[in-house]
Amino acid sequence: MRKVLSAIGIVLLLLLPGCDFKEIDLRIFVLAIGIDPGEEEGTFKISLKLAIPQGDVTKIDEKMQILTEESPSISEALRRMKSRVSKELDYSHCKSIVLGEGIARKDIQHVMDWAVRRRDIQLILNFGVGRPDALRVLQVRPKSEHIPSNSLIVAMSGQGTESPFIASVYSFQLMRNIYEQGIDPILPIIETEGKNEFVINKIALLNSQKIKMVLTPNETRLYNLLSRSNLRTNLPAHFEGVMYQYYTERSSSNYKILNPESGKATIRYHIKIKGILEESSSPDLVTHGILEEIAKAGGKELEKDVLALLTKIQVSGLDPFGWGLHYGARHLNNDTEMEVWKGLYAGLDFQVKADVDIKYSGLIK
Repeated sequence: MRKVLSAIGIVLLLLLPGCDFKEIDLRIFVLAIGIDPGEEEGTFKISLKLAIPQGDVTKIDEKMQILTEESPSISEALRRMKSRVSKELDYSHCKSIVLGEGIARKDIQHVMDWAVRRRDIQLILNFGVGRPDALRVLQVRPKSEHIPSNSLIVAMSGQGTESPFIASVYSFQLMRNIYEQGIDPILPIIETEGKNEFVINKIALLNSQKIKMVLTPNETRLYNLLSRSNLRTNLPAHFEGVMYQYYTERSSSNYKILNPESGKATIRYHIKIKGILEESSSPDLVTHGILEEIAKAGGKELEKDVLALLTKIQVSGLDPFGWGLHYGARHLNNDTEMEVWKGLYAGLDFQVKADVDIKYSGLIK
């Protein structure tokens, strides 16, 4: 019996295909993909930003190339581009997909479906919206960038700059939020400023298909303050005609949904901040008593701004914070809970409490 099994195993091994591995010098690495509407209706314009290995680790600048192809199918465009290069296109290092604003304002589901099905594209790459289009975002190369697309990758992933205006969105998160009930997806907006600079300081709010609203930079900062802990940023406080700015060393935010059974739901946010006074428009000495008054004024100002943001999002009918998901997780009736929530959502009330504690003035006496 053992001999029979061994013979069967040998036969099966002979039927296995050979290795399809290609050496690194026969590969071109795709680091970013841009997807725009094509010139013809119903087509896509696909752009690939390629890094070409030099084989010499002492070289400072890597060579790069951008390929663009238009087709009714994303997959077909990629296949056509393979005939325009002499080496194999390798997507294993692709870390960013940039959707042109024309795509993001029309329908992103086709692109998401392709990105998730594609076997050699990771689910942890970052998505963003390119303004005015994805191709021009890929063409930007900051002077400090030595590796193609590296600036875009480290900025969007949070590995580099810790900006309070950037929200990282991975492909698995975007796909999940598109189809999940009770939460709506978001995407960061990448805007070009000339050929050597881009800025990421806005967030687009989407429904399950397209952009419905874009937050301003300050609203984007407040969104990030509410959605993640320990956001490093500065916030304003005005007291007795003087403008102060305090730096947030630590921050946290949580909320509760109150009294939904009565037919009138209230969402109560509690924000806690510990900070340092960073800027003052007055040369006067800031005492401990004045610090407490500045903290109270900063808290009141923050409450007002957050309340305005929450009300604006509610009016749009979107739910990027996942309030509906939170409600559904605590009301175990899968047949009706989302319908009930939709009825409650339009009449929501918001309460915001911000506790700001400014520890010291940043000066040594």
